[in-house]
Amino acid sequence: MELRQLRYFVTVAEDLHFSRAPARLHLAQSALSAQIRRLEAEVGGPLLVRSTRRVTLTPAGEALLSDARAILAAADGALGRVAALARGEQSALVIGALGPVPGALLSPLLARFGAGRPHVRVELRALDFSEGVQGLRQGRVDLAFVYAPLHEADVELVPLLCEQRVVVLPIAHRVAQLPALRPADLAGETFVVQPDSWPQEWRDYWTLVDELCSRPPTSPYVGQNIEDWLHLIGRGAMIDTCPSIIARYYSWSEVAFVPLIDAPPSTLVLAVHRAPYPPLIDEFVALAAEIAANAARNPDTVYTLPDPTAAPDPAVGSANGHTPQGAAGEDRECADVGVE
Repeated sequence: MELRQLRYFVTVAEDLHFSRAPARLHLAQSALSAQIRRLEAEVGGPLLVRSTRRVTLTPAGEALLSDARAILAAADGALGRVAALARGEQSALVIGALGPVPGALLSPLLARFGAGRPHVRVELRALDFSEGVQGLRQGRVDLAFVYAPLHEADVELVPLLCEQRVVVLPIAHRVAQLPALRPADLAGETFVVQPDSWPQEWRDYWTLVDELCSRPPTSPYVGQNIEDWLHLIGRGAMIDTCPSIIARYYSWSEVAFVPLIDAPPSTLVLAVHRAPYPPLIDEFVALAAEIAANAARNPDTVYTLPDPTAAPDPAVGSANGHTPQGAAGEDRECADVGVE
C-alpha cells in the first residue's frame, strides 16, 4: 500500500465522483481508477461501489477513510517537520493535552515561549483517553500534558503541579450532595473503566485501588474522551475520580463534582518520548517547570508543587536529563491542597 494510493482513495471518497477527483489530483481518470483497483486488490475487497450516477463507500471503504486521513495527516506533518529541519528551521512544536491545562501555566508558557521563538509555530492537540502516550511514541506530538502515575520505559515525565482530586458522580447519587468524600465512602461503587492504552497502575490510581485495598467494579463502557466519559457518568450507573480542574472547565447538569479527601492529589506532568531531543524541546520543558513553580507560589492558586524532598523516580526527569527545580518526586508524595 502506497501513500499516493491512500491519497487518491481519500480524494475519491470525499468527492464520491470519478470525474471530479482526477481534476483535483491532476491525473487521468483511467490512471486513478487503476490505482484504486490496485488498492482494493491489496485490501482484498471493494472499497467503493460505482454506478453510472454515483459512487458510494462500502463498509470497508468507510473504515479505511478515517484511518487513511490520519495516516496522511501524520505523514504530511512528519514531512513538513523534516523539511524544516533540513532548512535549518524548526517549523512547529506539537503539544498534546489530556484535558484542560491550567491557564496559569499554559497562557504565560505559550506567551513567553512565543516571544523567544517567534518563528516556531506551536500547535495544541487534544488527546483522547484511547491514545494514552501513543501520540508521543508515534511522533504525532512532541510533548504531552498528562497525569501521573506513569512508569513507561520510553517516556520521561516532568511533574509540574498538584491539585486536589474530585469524585465525579451522577447528580442524583446518594452522596453527591456531601461537602467532601473519602475513599471509604465509595466502597462497592462501579467506576468508569479507562482504555487499555493506559497502564494498569494509571487506571488503578484513578479508581482508588490502593485506598480501597482492592479493584472496584468497573463498567463495560469505555469513555474515549472527556465528553463521552461525563455522559457515561451522567447516565447514573458509575462514578470516577479526576483532577479538580475538570470541575472548573466542564459544567454538566447531569453530574456532581465532590472534593476527595484522604487520598493523594492529581499531578500534572509534561511527558516526552525518550530520545535525543532538540534544544527546542528542552527549552520548552525548562520554561514550563519555571512557570509552574511561579504559579504554585501564588497565594490565590489551588495548585502546589510536587514534593521536592521525595525520592525521585528513575522515569522522572526532564528532557536531556535536567530536573527542574521543584519538579522531582513521585506524585503520591504531593501535599494535598484545599478546595478552590
